[in-house]
Amino acid sequence: MAKGNEKISSLGKYQGYNTNNYKKSLYTSQYIEVKDGTNIAIDCHIPKSTSQQDSFPTLIYFMRYTRQFDLKFPFSLIKPLGFGQVKKKEIDFFTRKGYACVCVDLRGSGASFGYRKMEFGNDEVEDMADILDWIVSQNWSNGKTATTGMSYTGTTAEFALTSHHPSLKAAIPRSSIFDLYEDMNFPGGLREAPFIDAWQKTIEALDTGDYKVFHKLGNSIISGAKPVQQDKNKNLLSAAVKEHSQNFDVFEGIYELEARNEKVSSLGDMCNDDFSIHTRMKEVEASNVPIYRISGWYDAALSQSAIKGYWNTKNTKKVLIGPWDHGPNENISPNINSNKLKFDVYSEMLRFLDYHVQGIENGVNNDPVFTYYNIGKEEYIETNEWSLEQEETTFNLNADHSLSSSLQTSGKIKYDCIYDLTTGKGTRWRSLTPVFRDGKIIYTNRAEQNKKMVLFNTDKLTSALEITGHPSIKLNLSCDSTDTQLFVYLEDVSPSGKVTYITEGWFRAMHRKKSDPLKRAYKDIGVYHSFHIQDMEPVKEGEIFEAEFNFLPISYTIPEGHKLQLSFGTSDVEHFDTIDNAPSNITIHMNEKNESKLYIPKQ
Repeated sequence: MAKGNEKISSLGKYQGYNTNNYKKSLYTSQYIEVKDGTNIAIDCHIPKSTSQQDSFPTLIYFMRYTRQFDLKFPFSLIKPLGFGQVKKKEIDFFTRKGYACVCVDLRGSGASFGYRKMEFGNDEVEDMADILDWIVSQNWSNGKTATTGMSYTGTTAEFALTSHHPSLKAAIPRSSIFDLYEDMNFPGGLREAPFIDAWQKTIEALDTGDYKVFHKLGNSIISGAKPVQQDKNKNLLSAAVKEHSQNFDVFEGIYELEARNEKVSSLGDMCNDDFSIHTRMKEVEASNVPIYRISGWYDAALSQSAIKGYWNTKNTKKVLIGPWDHGPNENISPNINSNKLKFDVYSEMLRFLDYHVQGIENGVNNDPVFTYYNIGKEEYIETNEWSLEQEETTFNLNADHSLSSSLQTSGKIKYDCIYDLTTGKGTRWRSLTPVFRDGKIIYTNRAEQNKKMVLFNTDKLTSALEITGHPSIKLNLSCDSTDTQLFVYLEDVSPSGKVTYITEGWFRAMHRKKSDPLKRAYKDIGVYHSFHIQDMEPVKEGEIFEAEFNFLPISYTIPEGHKLQLSFGTSDVEHFDTIDNAPSNITIHMNEKNESKLYIPKQ
């Protein structure tokens, strides 16, 4: 397929009503004492106006990753380098448009005091209400606030809504985590330990001030978290950092569980779900605060977080999913000339904020709810619904390795399991944190990887095939162990033999039990697996069992003349742990009694 350019319509073009009115901002930083006496460090960036009477709405970032860094000379001369996850250009954009920006070091992080009993803990959520109270009491505040951020900060942007603070008028969570178990820690029931290890090293570096994990010269560039202005000699910062030594070790804790409701002794017998926003959806919805969810098709497993959030909160007014990685940081479509992010996400955010916070009639309320990017067509598509119900085209897996509308050749295929398979170093998972990232996020030709996998192909397509929605698969399998892990990929095979990644799915056989969908904790598509410890069932060696599960959602168009390919393997060693009792072989069964099928959403 020839490479082209991303087609951008009117999306991302809004400039607002305060263009260049506020060319500079006033920076202050200080500690805010919350109810339990803990001092929380905050930065305030206030639009600088010629009028002393101006007051502003406030955009708030509740941050886990340090609001700013204190740089050593001469790096201190380069101001943008000192900003952490929230970039200086983002702060400058919104202050110029008439929004005050407040960046908060959550307790136990950055320059804030306290320690973290767990990530997304109740104490940090309770702090948010106190900080919101402080903001609206300031003379530069007009009493209206909104939250945003990406990743952890995107998730806390949503957690803040559970405070039901009257000042909150909008929230824009970007790359946020809806279900901490399925969308982050254990996709398909498989432990995503390599990322969690990298993430733990990231936060340990940030919490302790030892930055060499980011770069061998990290400690030569960064002296620590930026102290608040009153802390001239950094004594308060030093005291705060000492308290961070008690922070919970996520990597260690993740090995205490396999099921979503399994208790973690070091957390006082709490489980993974106790810290997941999906368990507080009713509180989020009851806030009535309008939400704009933003993610990317290559954003780890978080595109499904954005869609789940949309399905489960009536106050989600807009959803945007682009051809992006985590953040977004880059355009990952394989069909464009440059991975540079050209879409103006800030303009999209501003349009939403101006309407819901400022009350500016700019047409947002008339927009279609859902905007997504189609890979292949290379364009954005708008719709008023992303349905829980989808029509599907069924492809049977055949013993001759074909994919067809009906069972053509019955039989079985035995696969000698390979446990050094990997999707590579440029994957969706690698975009989650700089410590895990290894250059550009890009999926290269998978033809070589395919040699170690079981493949199923359609004939050459006589017309383009659009896959928009949630593909799924049903496999009838047997193996020589009591458990197995499954990795499946949808791929686009060109006439020249180039294999392009489309999307993927994964599953642990121990969680295969289908549970009553009426008992689901939230609305979702496909069969319901509880991932509860009481529903885990070993398979019987040599006996056939069924595993049915989803791929990650996607919008991708395969051109005429190409083939749709399904590849099957048993590992992605750089991104997921291998289970202890992994089998040496696994057999895929394909007959009238034990069919194996691929389901592709139909347009």
